[in-house]
Amino acid sequence: MKRWIRSGLVWAGILYIITMIIFPLIDHEKFTISKILLGIPLWIIVGLIIGYLLKGRKHTN
Repeated sequence: MKRWIRSGLVWAGILYIITMIIFPLIDHEKFTISKILLGIPLWIIVGLIIGYLLKGRKHTN
């Protein structure tokens, strides 16, 4: 698996957990199956975009 794809999927997982689980718990919102299931492809796409955009970025000290 390409490194930017793996990185993007990690970003997707982190963002999914924060926005779909942690924030609703803090705001005392109800969880719905449709909301949780619709969030999965959304955050996968967003995570892959982030991974792609950051793939050429070099770390400098």
